[in-house]
Amino acid sequence: MATPLALQLYTVRNALAEDRAAALARAAEKGFRAVEAFGIGDPQRDVSERLADAREFRAQLDAAGLRVIAAHGSVPEGDDAEAVFDELEILGTDRLIAPAPGAVAGVGGGWGPDVLASSDKAKLLADKLNAAAERAQARGVHIGYHNHDFEWRQVEDGTPAYDVLVRNLDPRVFLEVDVYWAHTAGQDPAKVIASYADRVYTLHVKDGPGVRGQLQTAVGEGSVDNAAAIRAGTNVAYHVIELDEAAGDPFDVAKAGAEWLVRNGYSTWTV
Repeated sequence: MATPLALQLYTVRNALAEDRAAALARAAEKGFRAVEAFGIGDPQRDVSERLADAREFRAQLDAAGLRVIAAHGSVPEGDDAEAVFDELEILGTDRLIAPAPGAVAGVGGGWGPDVLASSDKAKLLADKLNAAAERAQARGVHIGYHNHDFEWRQVEDGTPAYDVLVRNLDPRVFLEVDVYWAHTAGQDPAKVIASYADRVYTLHVKDGPGVRGQLQTAVGEGSVDNAAAIRAGTNVAYHVIELDEAAGDPFDVAKAGAEWLVRNGYSTWTV
């Protein structure tokens, strides 16, 4: 059975910065009916400003006929979490995803691989995500984690940091597997997904040469075996199209990848 598609809005971030309403309308024109937001819970912005912006964002989404299936954003500690949950509620989603370790309060060390350089650091990240998931449950919010490539750096005993992290996560914390970055890390994405199939809620389906720093392509035009990854995701609710950097108009490249997925029976535009 085909899985619903969504567009990670980071793909079209420049267009959003210029005119968010127009960018959302264009995403809908390309066929998307669902999106994944980013930048939620920005600690550098005043809470009242964030909530006002969330209300405007929701009105623009509604006007474009788009729904938010999840949001990348800050995973704060303590009372700071409530404002983030308020933003999610306004946007109409109950899924908050940490896009990298540095998005999780209390982890420290920035956004890069050093945060997962040891088993203790990987376990600390797991502990912070678990605490966030416990607090979020009272608001009906689910906490997730999105990988890049550095999660497969090995810790002291040779175990990939990603495996240490996931094995220490509370079952309430779901996974968003970025197929491209797992591939770039030298992993078989299908095996990664199959290993944790009961926990993988969303897939970032993307393609390209599998080399950090090189441009990505439309799904179906690169080196990634997205078909095998999709088949392994037996509990996946959404296929999320994302491009970090690609040649050409990102709306068109995203649409081309989505059409490949739909044409091959893996995904559906219908949400």
